[in-house]
Amino acid sequence: MAETAPSVCILAHSHPDFSKGGGEMAAHRQFLALRAAGRRAVFVGACETGTTYAAQRPIETVIAHGEDDFVFSFAGMAEDRLGWDDPWQRRMLVEFLAGLGTDVYHLHHYWRVGLDLIHDLMAARPDARFVMTLHEMLAICLHHGQMVKTRSRELCRRESPLSCLACFPDQTLERFAFRKATLLSVLRRLDHVVYPSAFLRGRYEAWGLAGRPGSVIENFLGDELMAEPRRAGDPHRLAPRFGFFGQPTPYKGLDVLLRALPLALRENPAITLTVFGADREDVLRLFPVLEPQFEQAGASLSFAGRYDALDAVALMRGVGWVVVPSVWWENSPVVIQEARRAGTPLIVSGIGGMAEKAEAGVDALHFDRGSPVDLARAMVEAADPALRAQYGASLRDVIGRDEFLAALDRAYATPGRAAAPRAAAAE
Repeated sequence: MAETAPSVCILAHSHPDFSKGGGEMAAHRQFLALRAAGRRAVFVGACETGTTYAAQRPIETVIAHGEDDFVFSFAGMAEDRLGWDDPWQRRMLVEFLAGLGTDVYHLHHYWRVGLDLIHDLMAARPDARFVMTLHEMLAICLHHGQMVKTRSRELCRRESPLSCLACFPDQTLERFAFRKATLLSVLRRLDHVVYPSAFLRGRYEAWGLAGRPGSVIENFLGDELMAEPRRAGDPHRLAPRFGFFGQPTPYKGLDVLLRALPLALRENPAITLTVFGADREDVLRLFPVLEPQFEQAGASLSFAGRYDALDAVALMRGVGWVVVPSVWWENSPVVIQEARRAGTPLIVSGIGGMAEKAEAGVDALHFDRGSPVDLARAMVEAADPALRAQYGASLRDVIGRDEFLAALDRAYATPGRAAAPRAAAAE
């Protein structure tokens, strides 16, 4: 199979050695999985460090980082990172990518890659297939792809020029229309689109990608984490132990969880919460108004600081429940995959990709997005050892490497160009 499998260049918006976001980690894990299966794969990722370096040495657009592993500078890009101000740097990167001679260019994102670069690379390699994995909704929503309204923090359910103008009154209807048309003109020319969740696929197809070849393929967690033992653990010991994993950004909902904890403790003083990914000081800098909740929680609240991604599954086996309280839709949070691999059930906001990837009654308890009261209710319910045992037994595992690569092969074989030639699709 490896002899006939296509060679693949994975082009990503970041490199996980320098940025730990879920999208870049998924892209690099795909690269490693392809290589582990004996296939030819090349990884090329954007890099802030490379950009700073190249700003003083503009000839070095691409820097070798490992075997078939490269980073590129985006110093010549426009501020929105969707296009290049410097056509020379773009041309140098296109020549490098085209010169790799791979059968498939699998893009993970368009941000920091550039719509104009994708257009030029398609022209340089008309014989190659172009596939893209979409990781969030930046094309649809100017608010960092969150689809959360800038003023009220309400969820946005559908893009429209007037709705976007309400969030960004300094923009114009013409700019929103031009931005959407430009993005669609490139994304519609892809041979195949990969969506890590059915939720994300629905949003993009409603936005304008309906009818284009696409499939839902869960991100691969990587061979190292898949080698970690998976076990449910002792429900009597673990049931009242809750863990938050990740960075404490405003949209991850850690503030909702910290408000819920004192409420849950009133019903069950045995409950504990450990925050993995931040120190107490980090959280207080972001949410200074929460200091009274810290005091109310006392010893029931602890902070474990930052952790290595390769340690995530082992750490999750030490808690009874992983809480994912994000207040935006999410797509396919890696923390949910890590918890399922660990054998640890979840409590998640019942929206978007979270509700899909952590199924109520199987993998998770759901609560109302942004509600500390309903989250506290779920935590008290979850602290019952019998319920923890039930969910530990029904928890699904994540996609394996063979299944993942087989799904990619089907995506790479999609006859998208024959169905919709690029020249015609761009009109």
